[in-house]
Amino acid sequence: MGQSEADRALELSRRAFLCTAGAAGAGLMLGGCGDDKLPGQRASVLSVGMDDSRKRGTVRGVFVYPPSEKFADDPKGWWSWPGTEFDAEGRQVKYTDELKGIQQRLGMTINVDDKPVVSTADAKRIAAEITKDKPDGLLIMMFYNRSLKEVDLLLEAAEAAGIPAVFYIPLGVKHGSIAEYRREGLHFIQSVDNFEAIEYAMRMINTKTLLSQSRLLSITPAKGVSEKTEPFLGINVRTVPFAKYAEEFGQVKIDADARRLIRGFTRGASAVRVSQDALEHAARAHITLKRMISEHDAHGVTMRCLKAGMLKPCMSFATLNGQLFPAACENDLAAAYSLFLGEALTGQGGFQHNPAFETERNNYYGSHCTCTPKLHGPDTPDSKHILRKFFHSNEGSCAVQTFWKPDEPVTMIHYYTGQPASLDIYSGKVYKSHNMPPAGGCTTNVEVKLTDRADACEVKGHHNILFCGDHARKFRQFVNLYKMKLVPATA
Repeated sequence: MGQSEADRALELSRRAFLCTAGAAGAGLMLGGCGDDKLPGQRASVLSVGMDDSRKRGTVRGVFVYPPSEKFADDPKGWWSWPGTEFDAEGRQVKYTDELKGIQQRLGMTINVDDKPVVSTADAKRIAAEITKDKPDGLLIMMFYNRSLKEVDLLLEAAEAAGIPAVFYIPLGVKHGSIAEYRREGLHFIQSVDNFEAIEYAMRMINTKTLLSQSRLLSITPAKGVSEKTEPFLGINVRTVPFAKYAEEFGQVKIDADARRLIRGFTRGASAVRVSQDALEHAARAHITLKRMISEHDAHGVTMRCLKAGMLKPCMSFATLNGQLFPAACENDLAAAYSLFLGEALTGQGGFQHNPAFETERNNYYGSHCTCTPKLHGPDTPDSKHILRKFFHSNEGSCAVQTFWKPDEPVTMIHYYTGQPASLDIYSGKVYKSHNMPPAGGCTTNVEVKLTDRADACEVKGHHNILFCGDHARKFRQFVNLYKMKLVPATA
C-alpha cells in the first residue's frame, strides 16, 4: 500500500515504526515505512531498526532446568513436574526462536545462554556476570519444579544489583504457592507458552531503558535554553524560547510539500470547518516543530500553547501522538511524561484532556482541543473526525474533533513525578462522544463509564491521559516491576 501525500511530504520519524502496515489515505498519520530519509529523523520508542542514538534495552536470558537424560537414564528417575513428556531441551529451542522474534520486533537485545543453569555453581557464575555487566533486565525461564534454589540465587543477585527481573514458568512446571514471587521489582508469569506475556515484559524493560535516554522539548516564554531531568524516568527536559518557535514559524513557506501536508490533514476528515488560512498555519506549525525536534534531538514535545493564536500546534500535536511521538499541550510536563510512558507501553496515541463529570449518569467527561484520530495505533484506520475551529478564542485556528466508539474499553493514567514516581490508573468504557453543541468544552470530548470506581467523581488529576483498550493491568505490571507507587483508588 502506498503512502499518503502527507506521508511523502513530511515523514517525521516513524519511518521505521512497525514497517508492516501501509499508510495509504492515512490523513493525520504522517510517517510510514518508505526508503526516503530526512536529516535528523527521530524514531519511536517502539520502532524497529531505529536511527536515533538511544541505546535499546539489553536483557540477559537464562533457562533453568536439569538435563532430561538425568532422569531418562535412571530406571528410578523421578521427573516430578512437568513430567516425562515435557521435553525441556525441545522447549528451550522453541523459546529461543521466539525470543529472537521478540528481540527483532522491539529492536532490543536478548542475550540467551545456550546451556541451561543446572547447578548452584552455574547460578553463582551467572549471578556474578549480571552483577558485573548490569544488563537492563534479567529473564529467567524455569522448566523443572525443583530448580527454585538456582532461581532464587539469580533473583537475589538481580535485586542486589538493582536489575528488574522477569521470572517465567510454563504452566504445570511448578505446583504450590507462588506468593513469594509476586513482589516489587519482579515480574512473575506462569502460563502455557505465553510468548505475548514475555514480549510485554521485554517491552516494559525496553521502555524504561529508552525513556531514560529521551529528551522532551519544552517550548515556553523562557528567555533562554535550560535543562533539567525528571528524577524517575530520567527524561531530559530542554526548555527553549517560544520566540524561537515563532521566528521559525514565520519563515515557513506554503510550498508544494506544505500543500501536500494540508491535503493529508483534510483527506480523512468527514467535514472541514476551518479556513484555508487556518490549514496553512497548521501546516506551518507542524513543519516548524519538525525542524525544532530534529535540531534538539528530541523524542517528545510540549508547548505553552493555549494563547498562541494562529501559531497553536493542535493539528501537529494530534499528528505526532498518532505516530507515538509524545506531544503535550500547555507545557504540562506530567501529561508529557504520561504520554511518553503510555504510548510506549500500549503502542497507541493518548488523549490529554480536562476533566468534568456527568453526575446524573455517574460518568466521567474528558475534553480537549487535540486528539489523534489514530486511536488504535499508527497503522490503523482513522476514527471518525472533523476539522473545526479552536473553541476558546476568535482567531479560527484549526483543531480536530475525534469521535470515540461507544462501548469500547478505555484506560486512563496520570503520572506523578518523584522518587519513586506514582501512577494513577482508571478503567472504563466509552459512553459516547457528544456533538458540540449541545455539549460544550474543547473540540474533542468523550464521556466514559468507569468500571473500576463506584463514583466517577473520585477521579483525581488534571490533564489525565486516556487510551483506547483495556491496559490497566499492564500499567500496574510496570508499576510493580519498577517499584513505583500506585495511587489509591479512593481519595
